[in-house]
Amino acid sequence: MQSPDMVQASREYTKGLRTAGVKLLLDGSPQGRTAWLTEPYLTPPDGQNEDYRGYATLPDKDVLAQVRAGFANNWQVIAHVNGDAAIDQFIQCVRTATKETGQDRRTTAIQCQTAREDQIEAFQELGIMPSFFSMRTYYWGDWYRKTVLGPERAVDISPARWAVDRGMAYTSHHDAPVALPNSIAVLSSQVTRVTRSGSVLGPDQCVSALDAVKSITINAARQYFEEDTKGSIEVGKLADFVILSHNPLTIPERKIKDITVVETIKEGRTVYPPSPTLPGPVPVPAPVLRKAMSAAFAHC
Repeated sequence: MQSPDMVQASREYTKGLRTAGVKLLLDGSPQGRTAWLTEPYLTPPDGQNEDYRGYATLPDKDVLAQVRAGFANNWQVIAHVNGDAAIDQFIQCVRTATKETGQDRRTTAIQCQTAREDQIEAFQELGIMPSFFSMRTYYWGDWYRKTVLGPERAVDISPARWAVDRGMAYTSHHDAPVALPNSIAVLSSQVTRVTRSGSVLGPDQCVSALDAVKSITINAARQYFEEDTKGSIEVGKLADFVILSHNPLTIPERKIKDITVVETIKEGRTVYPPSPTLPGPVPVPAPVLRKAMSAAFAHC
């Protein structure tokens, strides 16, 4: 039997966990050739004809009903959309629901692998934050180019540069266990877009190291309405951060992947490397934390 703590769903944190919103799954993945595209796959899966484009997981009316329900209950709506047809469906439903309710909801489109430039513009118009699975350029970039999408479409997967050029905040994730939970690899993939074969997939979509760092720090905090307490090292915010072996903003771009974490601080205490002589992290009341951090900054 589950304890009450295991089934509790709350917008507020309980033991480090909260319910951020609702997630919709609107298609599959490009590498599995189940993402829903507007144009056919370069090579269809066995048993499919040359016009095969993947498929939707939900009809339009059901997606719209889910988005409306989220907006009506003030839940953040997050949608898995890999193919551009799935993105079109999501944009259409968000546009309809936004006209009915409005507000800054920070609706999020997860994956966005084959997003077109006009769709990035629609994201900007509607306040949809894209969260790119940037490491796909490394893991499956060669496969996308040769078999799944072809060279013309493959170069623009995870099109973070289009978002940056429009001044948009975007995030990047690793989608574990699909890929290893390695934030350094997330940074490297955005800056270099190097594939397993060593080639660069879509150099025009590369972003700066600073933009990449923002995508997993301050932008990630903003995506979940937590920018007041997380995402940057400032007085009054949680003292959660890492010390790295090298500065990702100054190290050669191809060396970013080799950066290691030297130390991890959680709520002001070192939790990595582990030490038997140091107590584990304990919750610190916000006023106490602010006072302590203010004192520390005063002596910097």
